[in-house]
Amino acid sequence: MEEVDNIIIDSLRHMDCNIDSSIDSLKQFDAEMVVEAVSTCLEAILPGQKFTKKLPPSMSFKLKIASSLAEQIKELGFRGDMGYQTILYCNEVEIRRVLMFLIERLPRDTNKATQIEQTGYVPKLVKRIEDSLRLSFKQTWLPSSLFNNGVRHCEDDVIVQTLGNCAPLKAVNLQIPDTQNNLDEVLKEYWIRDVNDVTRQCDREKLIPSLLYNDCEFSSEESIVKMILQNSSHKSNIVNLVNADLNVMVKENTLQGCFKTTETENECEVKIKNLVKDIDEDKIKYKELQEEANKLELSLSQVLSMKNQEQDLLKDSANKVKLKTKTIAIISKEENLQKLRYLVENGTDRLVDLANQWNEVRTPLLEEFKSLQNTLTSEEIKQQEDTSKLNYLKESYKNLAKDFKEKEELEQNLIEKIKQVSKNNNRVSYTRRILEIVSNIKKQNVEIQKVLKDTREVQKEINTLSGQVERSFTLSDELIFQDAKEDETARKAYKLLAALRDECSGILKAVEDLGLSERESRNLQEQVETEKVKDIGKKLERVNQDLEQMKKETNILLKGNQ
Repeated sequence: MEEVDNIIIDSLRHMDCNIDSSIDSLKQFDAEMVVEAVSTCLEAILPGQKFTKKLPPSMSFKLKIASSLAEQIKELGFRGDMGYQTILYCNEVEIRRVLMFLIERLPRDTNKATQIEQTGYVPKLVKRIEDSLRLSFKQTWLPSSLFNNGVRHCEDDVIVQTLGNCAPLKAVNLQIPDTQNNLDEVLKEYWIRDVNDVTRQCDREKLIPSLLYNDCEFSSEESIVKMILQNSSHKSNIVNLVNADLNVMVKENTLQGCFKTTETENECEVKIKNLVKDIDEDKIKYKELQEEANKLELSLSQVLSMKNQEQDLLKDSANKVKLKTKTIAIISKEENLQKLRYLVENGTDRLVDLANQWNEVRTPLLEEFKSLQNTLTSEEIKQQEDTSKLNYLKESYKNLAKDFKEKEELEQNLIEKIKQVSKNNNRVSYTRRILEIVSNIKKQNVEIQKVLKDTREVQKEINTLSGQVERSFTLSDELIFQDAKEDETARKAYKLLAALRDECSGILKAVEDLGLSERESRNLQEQVETEKVKDIGKKLERVNQDLEQMKKETNILLKGNQ
């Protein structure tokens, strides 16, 4: 039944029914979805009419809408039990039967579920593109500047329009094989088996920056490394010279101050000020040298960027040259052209052969599908008849139980009235007659219970035999179907088995109908004979007459006692 449910749900989705993608079985349908599906199918079958697809909150209106849909389905020829309860209080089996009935009566141009779904990446991609275009055509065009964050809602989907996904320019080290140098076999095996692809070594956002700015090439340039080392050594030499000059000046000043103890304090202060001034000037020179070093580093980075750009241009030019040389080599050779023509012709022949093979495979499958549909409809008819029989038995059981209950109440009333009436010898005969009637009612109840028991046993035997027959055919079907895929004789045997199954089903149906008719006739005859023998109607009339007479006599006795 899962395949049948998938076909039904796919057909409803092709008719633009609002069915969630998570729903894959009719068991998950509720009343709202059933009403929408039935209304959509009826509108497709009857183009000139419109039906309500949403249930209102009022219960009376719900009953009215469900009843109208049920009547419309009956007018189309649905032979099952159909009413408002089928739609509002949905059952999986009943809903499956109703939707299959409606989908079978859809026009061929709207029954898109019969189309064979193509498989493969390209057909699915084309279908997705068609769906997105169809979705975008349903809405008026708007410029991307008016979209809310580049997103626009369209029914149950969204349309996204942006200028591309931006990401920071961050590079990582990639392990790329060195194809310029001659590599041994062990290293080649390492690159092939142990090293991941370039696309798997980093994130998607970092792939292009890492390929453009490859750190491995930067580390292999000896001239650039030497330039950086020279600049850094030059900078460190400048810093060391400045620090050495400062230390020498400080030492000389301290020595002169120690030996010249005869100088005055004013001269010392002047010297200290001069020293401080010299130190400030040296600091300024140091800062200037540091700025010059920064400028040199900046120029170095610019040179590196220019070098990378030139390398990229060189690679692009080399690739273009290789492509042009290959193109010229292909164009200049007539043999390649002949090979290409031969391949194209072989491809077309292969497509024709595949189409013929597909038609050969498709034809028996379609025939098998139609035969399965016919068997399914016959089984449904049989199930409906069994259901109607069961309903008839239930109704008869309810009627008999109701009659039994009424007779029990009548018995209790009669017993109470007998207790209330004074016990006289003149009323012994009436009491005996009433007790006889009560005993007859009890016997009738026993006979009714016996009939019901026999009916249950017969129904159980019928169900057992039907199950055995069905299981036998199912087992035979599975065994022959496994061989029918490869053996032509088994395929013919499978068709004969299907025909035999239909004939046996007809025979079983005829036997069941005959048995049902005989049983009903026998039951009716027994009931007629029983009613003739018992004359319950006359007895009840007599009981009523006797009760009236007893009431009159009781009134006379009461008046005489007074």
